[in-house]
Amino acid sequence: MRRRDFLTLASIGVPLGSALPFSPAAAAGPDKGNVIGLLAREQDKVDEGAAQLKGFVVRLNWDAAQPAEGGAISKAACDQLTGAVAFAREQGYSRLKLRLVAGQSAPGWAKAIGGTALDWDNDGEPLTVPRWWTGAYLDAYRDFVLRLRDHLDDPMWCEVTVSATCTVFAEPCIHELDSQANRTTLLKLEYTTQDEMDALKRAIAIHEELLSPYGVSSSIAYNPLQTIVVSPDGATNSLVNDTGRTIELMDHQRTAMGDFGVWENNSLIAADVDGTLEQTRPAYRTMYAHMRAGAAAGHPIQFQTATLAKIREAKGSVYHTALWAARNGGISVELPVGWEGDRLHGPVIDAALADQLNTAFAENA
Repeated sequence: MRRRDFLTLASIGVPLGSALPFSPAAAAGPDKGNVIGLLAREQDKVDEGAAQLKGFVVRLNWDAAQPAEGGAISKAACDQLTGAVAFAREQGYSRLKLRLVAGQSAPGWAKAIGGTALDWDNDGEPLTVPRWWTGAYLDAYRDFVLRLRDHLDDPMWCEVTVSATCTVFAEPCIHELDSQANRTTLLKLEYTTQDEMDALKRAIAIHEELLSPYGVSSSIAYNPLQTIVVSPDGATNSLVNDTGRTIELMDHQRTAMGDFGVWENNSLIAADVDGTLEQTRPAYRTMYAHMRAGAAAGHPIQFQTATLAKIREAKGSVYHTALWAARNGGISVELPVGWEGDRLHGPVIDAALADQLNTAFAENA
């Protein structure tokens, strides 16, 4: 239920104040809606195809935005946000999405909460990440979102990603657990899948408390949840991708946030296979089916495509990927770098096709 529906109840005398985690004054903010249509995944990727787009996503790294513990949002981050709004208005866009990036991009003081930063293996690249599942770290993330909220009062800012529990990418179900070193690091700290679930649910609660009352949606980029399974004798462990856990988290977000909790996936690839439009990731079928069911029931879902190289490797195309998103209930899709010239396995998205896609996304919304 959108906040305006709660306000309607309040207006007819139903006492809501004691049941809601925000003041009536804060709740009076308008519902800002959702980002809709074809999007560039970052501001600097808005290029010659700008007229075909309906907006772009702004990436904001936590370490750049709040370099000092408990400190104010930095001038550089404020300038980035105001600059993005000005640029969007120049392009004729009406809504913007903010992708927060924590994990490796958390500030050093946050990475040190609860102990030293964790050495992390990102496909052979050494990084450091925080203990993202701990209560003290999540408290710091809450303070960050609270301070950031005051800089999102422009009507354009309608969505923020839930990124508290991420490691490398803004995808909280992926923690590079294909690395034995990373699994060993977590097991030594007695980390469990339940810790992971509880942490993301706490992050959802933070966004619901601080952003939903102001009309700002919160999206989560879902994938089959990476979990660690230990052998009965404790001698070995392995990665298991658990779609059931992901669906549990999706349903929790919908229950906790209603329409303000957007379901997203950042891995979409689709191709025309003998005249049939198909997504090319078999391991994602169950999750995508759940997303489609949610969309059919009126819940907002959106997508980001895989990289152009991965799309082409799967013999897909940007157009067919965007079309799949539109036909399966999506309200927006973030396009990959180089989308304007992709015609290897499908038609390039020209002005006419862009109009058709944007119309379909708007109808889904």
